Amino acid sequence: MGSLIKTYSEEKIKGKIYTPRFIVEKILDDINFKNKGVLGKKILDPACGDGRFLCVIVERILKYTKKNDIEKNLSYVYGWDIDEDAIKNCIINLNEILKKNGINIKIKWNIERTNSLEKLTNDLFSKKFNDQFDFIVGNPPYIRIQHLDENSRKYIQKNYTFCRRGSTDIYIAFFELC
Repeated sequence: MGSLIKTYSEEKIKGKIYTPRFIVEKILDDINFKNKGVLGKKILDPACGDGRFLCVIVERILKYTKKNDIEKNLSYVYGWDIDEDAIKNCIINLNEILKKNGINIKIKWNIERTNSLEKLTNDLFSKKFNDQFDFIVGNPPYIRIQHLDENSRKYIQKNYTFCRRGSTDIYIAFFELC
């Protein structure tokens, strides 16, 4: 009942609260994405925002990558987000890491503006990415389903079992997707 009269910031409503670095590092350590074991592992953040997880991931990959394998090893990093501005900032942030490390290679990042939750029903997606990621990591947006437009709400309720009933949050759909 309290949520009916409570006001929310625009950032909160749209799920634009980004994860602090120490939490990102803890999560990556907990899934064992560290040491030389990061090399050759395909990793996705399906709600990457401005790249908080991807920046740490790229730093870890660069730490163990030989100069001639940089492009190859960074090609295993994927990020998706619905927010075009966030995607642009993510790419800027990733390129800045390369610059800080003295790397002058132009990387074609696998960073895509897309609605990750709608990729579920796309047959091409299923064939292309099914069982293709070694890790899926991130901190999805926490958005109450009632804050979504009606079409998005109905899509999530139809396609995500955990979201079919009651008042839910889209992070539950991300959990099911991953």
